[in-house]
Amino acid sequence: MRLLPLGRGVHGNLRIAPRWPSRAVTVNSEVLEQLQAIQANLPAAIGLIVTRGFEARATKLGGARRLFRALGIRLFALCYPRRRDEIGDIFGANGHDTDGTHVDVSFCLAGKRVRMLPLGVFTPPAWQRRCVARHAGHLARIREAMEAAGFRLHRNATESLQMHLDYVPRGATSILP
Repeated sequence: MRLLPLGRGVHGNLRIAPRWPSRAVTVNSEVLEQLQAIQANLPAAIGLIVTRGFEARATKLGGARRLFRALGIRLFALCYPRRRDEIGDIFGANGHDTDGTHVDVSFCLAGKRVRMLPLGVFTPPAWQRRCVARHAGHLARIREAMEAAGFRLHRNATESLQMHLDYVPRGATSILP
């Protein structure tokens, strides 16, 4: 399996929209094939958007990410002092720095992007619950398709709304919890 850097746009049937400041999303070739297969089997009105994949630590961008994470951690701890136990899950690399099998995916409905976390990880839990309730059917359909293809959703509620997925090929075991 090899890593594929994908620039902003549509690759096959899959939309790629890297998060700022990235210009590309790098994914494992098998992960790309699985996501394209999932997209092909979803209703036409639901579109997957890949926003994050492999991110090397030893780059200028990697250094910037570490700085942004450090600032984010401090701000998050101030805003949500009762959620400090979630900081590792929310601000950790979560496998994005390993092998391209850890991706964040969003979705759109009828071409319009659905923002499950309108304020990113700072979206209040009550807003998160409203977004989940509003899109429960679509989320369930997407998540079922992902799990059937070998993806596992992150255990943290906020990370799972970013649809942080870990790809675990059949017969393999994940290196992450």
